[in-house]
Amino acid sequence: MLALKIVGCVLVIISSAGMGFFFSNEIKSRLEDLREFKKLIVLLRGDIRYANTPLPEAISSMSRRHHGNFAGFFHRISTKLYDLSGVTFYEIWKEAVEKELNNTSLSKRDKSNLIQFGENLGYLDKDMQMNTMDLFITQTENEIEDLSKTVKEKTYLYNSLGIMAGIFVTIIML
Repeated sequence: MLALKIVGCVLVIISSAGMGFFFSNEIKSRLEDLREFKKLIVLLRGDIRYANTPLPEAISSMSRRHHGNFAGFFHRISTKLYDLSGVTFYEIWKEAVEKELNNTSLSKRDKSNLIQFGENLGYLDKDMQMNTMDLFITQTENEIEDLSKTVKEKTYLYNSLGIMAGIFVTIIML
């Protein structure tokens, strides 16, 4: 009976510590995803600004060059834009955000910011698209900066809380 209690206690501590490590890893992954997406928007802005590439061609080029977390996202937008089905850019962008970004660590707030960015991106002239991208890049940089300031403390907090919660539940079980 004692061995069964010990095994149960060890399993509770390991599982709660695992949850703490999972949440701390998620916040680190979110920071990396935001940095990667910001980099991609900067590249997209460069294609449009300096190469005078139209938005659909720039997104298509991005989908061919990029092989990271957002490859499926840009590929979906690219294929939908070339289908010429009469769907607006915003609807294509919104659908891609909702369906392709589920495997990333972006929060709901990040995804809603992306949807709002797509709403303002698709129908404007080149100068307004540049301004929209500049604004989005600035907002993303601010989000990255805020998250970078707190990521170390939050990961330590999540790890510690996970372990301590396991120990607490173990004490209660005994």
